[in-house]
Amino acid sequence: MDDILKEFNENGYVLIDNVLTEKECESYVKMLERDNEKYSPYYVGSTNTEHGLNNKSEEKVVYNMHNKDIKYFDLFDHPKVLPVVNKLLKEGSYQESESVNLLNISARSPKPYADAQQLHLDSNLPGKNSYPIIVVALFMLNDFTEKNGSTRLVPGSHKFDHYAVDGRQYDNEIRLVEKKGTVLLFNGSLWHGSSKKYDDETRWAVILGYGRWFIKPSFDFSRNIPADIAEQLSEKRLRLLGVDSNPPIDEFTRITRRTTELEWDKGYELPG
Repeated sequence: MDDILKEFNENGYVLIDNVLTEKECESYVKMLERDNEKYSPYYVGSTNTEHGLNNKSEEKVVYNMHNKDIKYFDLFDHPKVLPVVNKLLKEGSYQESESVNLLNISARSPKPYADAQQLHLDSNLPGKNSYPIIVVALFMLNDFTEKNGSTRLVPGSHKFDHYAVDGRQYDNEIRLVEKKGTVLLFNGSLWHGSSKKYDDETRWAVILGYGRWFIKPSFDFSRNIPADIAEQLSEKRLRLLGVDSNPPIDEFTRITRRTTELEWDKGYELPG
């Protein structure tokens, strides 16, 4: 743990090998292909921006994995990953005990010959923070190669106080060439993005963003958990979705943002 934390804090990222077996990777790829095919026809359209990060036309995406299959939760609280995330994100909190929530629960696979992503950060705030506020766990379900759009990043950029310039390639960028089953853990303020894809092979990665409990998630998880999945979840897994940190409606309900009660909408149903 100490070596992992030291490397993470110095470089902004660390690689953990052999987190998943080849069989597990193959199983998750099949699940993601299934869920992308089933639900992507219902997605709302992408919003085009100058940096292009909201344009999802060049990638397969599965959002909100928690409401598709309970087997995905084995990634969310993986024993080789979550303890490191908790250690990083509880540091500096009151008695180092405040909870950590999932903020983003998605997976992506760039389509054949897709362009490179703009270098970006996931924290919405450049570095120079006393403690990390967001940590991302990227599970590599296929080999990451020179040709299939593997992740590129700028070591140490989690300490920069500015954003990457749109469209610029930096001399100190590195590209990750790693085996399936590897997990990349990185500070949400680290500059990163996928590289250009030169083949038509699948390259799935599960991308889990964890944050301190008071940061807004990408989606309102407390309102999109189907009953059949919620009923199977432990209290620990429900809390990982932030169902104990919904703000009160008003002061006549309660006056704290945190609650001992677990609150979620029990009537949600997936489309289709």
